[in-house]
Amino acid sequence: MFDMLYPIRRLHGALFEESQRRKQLGEIIEKIKSTPDNDILFVLTPTHGNLGDHAIAEATSDLLHDMQISYTEVTTSELRLLSRYHKLKIMNGRPILVNGGGNLGTLWPKVEKLFREIIKSTPKSKIICLPNTIYYEPSSAGNKELQQSRKIYNAHEHLVLCAREEQSFELMQHNYRRVILVPDMALFMNKCAQVTERTGCMLCLRNDIERTRTESETKVIQEQARKLFGTHVKVSDMNIRRTVPVTQRYSVLEEKFAEFRSVELVITDRLHGMIFSAVTGTPCIILNSKSPKVKGCFHWIKALDYMCFVDTPQAITKAYETIKGKFDGYHNSDLLPYYNMLKSEIHGCFFSNNEKR
Repeated sequence: MFDMLYPIRRLHGALFEESQRRKQLGEIIEKIKSTPDNDILFVLTPTHGNLGDHAIAEATSDLLHDMQISYTEVTTSELRLLSRYHKLKIMNGRPILVNGGGNLGTLWPKVEKLFREIIKSTPKSKIICLPNTIYYEPSSAGNKELQQSRKIYNAHEHLVLCAREEQSFELMQHNYRRVILVPDMALFMNKCAQVTERTGCMLCLRNDIERTRTESETKVIQEQARKLFGTHVKVSDMNIRRTVPVTQRYSVLEEKFAEFRSVELVITDRLHGMIFSAVTGTPCIILNSKSPKVKGCFHWIKALDYMCFVDTPQAITKAYETIKGKFDGYHNSDLLPYYNMLKSEIHGCFFSNNEKR
């Protein structure tokens, strides 16, 4: 039977959703307008469930606090709303710090598109994009996207890009004007803590578009883990299936760091599975992934004797013998010069004409 009121209910629902979006849009605009002129807008930060992205944002917050720099955070969802209503230009002329990650290129095209919109909408702003991996698929379509990004990025007079590994650094240097090399921001953190007992193994494996392992390789990984730890093998992920508001970021991350500190070994093909292991002092075997970011970023921590990179799942058992029992403290003293360089870049770019705060 035809429901004559259904179209009216749909229209009412759409109007209500639009009014809610407009209300939120007004709040975002007011937040930005009320921020002091010289405060940084820290943008493209997550509220989705990827905890690696949250760790990057949290570490950046730590770095800004170290520098005694105040900032206003504008999340990715807030930027999308500004974009929807063509209001990104509200940020024009303000110093903008863009959250890092693996966002540039064709793997995550929606983020790339939003970053381009930010650049085009803020020609008067000084912009620093924090350590990122850049990846364009090796095809005519991928090259077309690279040329489009190159045109937009290079049209901005005050854009600095940070690469977080050598392969991205080389590609960026070849295509963009101002590029520096800095480790992933999450490596700025130290999350070692006193652990009374570690038990078993944790598998932390990709299940998204960056996954490269086959089903048979997954079975080998599981078999190797059971061979080493019997029934004491659990599965975890760097994604949680819910929104993580900025106010909950720290507590959610601390819970995940505690999970890493509870095990004897992590086996992962995720970049931040590797990094969470490193900063918590947890032995870790790392498998390669589609993006250059995993192997590239391993370069920064390869001196840690509790981390081991392998090319095949069959190498896991032998690799574990080299790191077994090495529950160590995380030391990032070799990386601090890079973070100090980033601090200098931030201060020189945003505050060269102001007193240091």
